[in-house]
Amino acid sequence: MRELPKGLISLVERLYRCVIFFSLITTSFLVQADFISVKVKQAVLFEGPSKTTEKMYIVTEGYPLEVLVSLKDWKKVKDHNGKISWIESKHTHIERTVLITKDDAVIFNQANDKSHKLANVDKFVVLKLNSSMLVGNWAQVKTQIEGLIGFINSKEVWGL
Repeated sequence: MRELPKGLISLVERLYRCVIFFSLITTSFLVQADFISVKVKQAVLFEGPSKTTEKMYIVTEGYPLEVLVSLKDWKKVKDHNGKISWIESKHTHIERTVLITKDDAVIFNQANDKSHKLANVDKFVVLKLNSSMLVGNWAQVKTQIEGLIGFINSKEVWGL
């Protein structure tokens, strides 16, 4: 069996390292946060994955939560303030929602602030996310009461 020259082995090793490096970088950019929403009128968030742990606070229907860990009956989640807690899986579903984080946010007809204003939305209002794909910095949302569909600046919401 013939051995490869040292220079060729060194080149192959460098190429291999570059491939690994770039695959790790591109994979990290493709990772998206996993969000869920509360499906019951009120859900208790607990300190740990058990009803015997301390009750931290209550969230209401539609509230978006970022999933950090999924167990069979529990999900470890983070809220819009960065607080980490646990919620029973049966109180959540995969329907995506966003929470308004700015006073008097505006929903526009198209994905730009020069288009027709459809509605002003108060801080802490929950909107359904119509598509997880952003159009530039704009998210397509749907109001829960009127069913109005439009675009909101992604910097004004949490849950993407």
